[in-house]
Order: sequence, then structure tokens, then C-alpha cells
Amino acid sequence: MSEPENLQVRTLFPTLVLDATIPDAASVNEGLRQTIMKKKSEDPGINRSNFNGWHSKDDLLAWGGEEMKTVAVTAIEMCNKFTHDAGMKDDQPRYAWSMQAWANVSPPGASNQYHAHPGAFWSAVYYVDDGGTNDSGYLVLQDPRFPLNKMTVPDLTVQDAEGNKERTEITVLPKPGRLIGFPSWLTHGVRPHKGTHDRISIAMNLIAVPVPKPPQNAA
Repeated sequence: MSEPENLQVRTLFPTLVLDATIPDAASVNEGLRQTIMKKKSEDPGINRSNFNGWHSKDDLLAWGGEEMKTVAVTAIEMCNKFTHDAGMKDDQPRYAWSMQAWANVSPPGASNQYHAHPGAFWSAVYYVDDGGTNDSGYLVLQDPRFPLNKMTVPDLTVQDAEGNKERTEITVLPKPGRLIGFPSWLTHGVRPHKGTHDRISIAMNLIAVPVPKPPQNAA
């Protein structure tokens, strides 16, 4: 049987998932835990993708204190490293980030249904407390092509030149201090939490807003 010659394999259109750690996470997390749990005792929160958990309004930057500012600045700096404005001229930024942020407190049994964040460019999640994870409560990032690539023959999958099999979803284990960033269009959810106590996390959206043009000097 003849084999093709000069075979090359290229990986096209990668989806970036950023995985980092907040500096001095233990101190940051202690302040955030106290602030978030106090807010939870005062505010009923809202319901979005959360099931059996507390979801704050998206104004966490206003009441999260210096610790939240640390998380926000770190998330923005991380995402900036992987963002490029092809239309920028003379190194003058045309966009700035407007951030929405909210807290999630998830007791054992809580989860989040699959969803995406329309209107934002980057999204991120930060873990304050893993809730004694017990190997549960995974963040799940779903292949945007799924289920189209499984519709005809579900058991067939693509493998790359090294033999790695294509996966329809990737899981991320919660760890205190862990910061995950990903494109906001990426569908994601959270599997049920089976730990020993409340898991506390922070979600963020980075929305690109135009930078006002400087006023023109009068003639």
C-alpha cells in the first residue's frame, strides 16, 4: 500500500486557555473569603447558570476590596499578554477593558449549567476556596465544534501526529489561587461539587470598550 510523501500536519485555530496562579494567594483568599461570605449573609444574590449555589450581582469590583483589585489586575495583565489590536497605530491603544465580576459560593451538590458569555472578549475564573474538592466540581471547557464532529460516527475521533486523541471537553480542577482565562465564546460549565464545605470562586468578564479620542487642538 502506498503512503503519501512529504506529509505535514498543521494545527489550525487553537483555542487559548490561560492557567496561572495569583501571587500571595493565601493572604488574598482570606480577605476575599471574609468579604464574600459577609456579602452572602446580606444579599440574596441572583440566579443565572448556578444550580443550588449563591451568585452575587456582577458588581464585585465595587465591594471586593483590595484583594479583588489584585485578582482583577492580575487577570487583565494575563489576558493582555495574549491580546492584539491589528488596527492600532503609533502604539496608541484603541480599546480598554471594562470588567464585570461576581462571586459564586457553591455548597456540596451545587453546579453550573453549560453557558457562554456573549458581549465579552475574555472570561476568567479564580478560586478562593476549593471546598475540599474531593476530586469534584471541575470547570468543564467544551470543544466549540461539539457535537457536530460526533454526529456521523460517534466513536471515531481525530488524533494528531503524536497520537494524541481529540477530546470534546477539557476539565480543570479547582485549586485555591488558580486563575483560568479563556475566550468568552467558549462554552463551559461546572460539574457538581462533592467536597466537604462551600467552594468559593470569582468569575470575570473583560469587555472591550473604545478609548475616547483626545480632543483636537483648535486652529
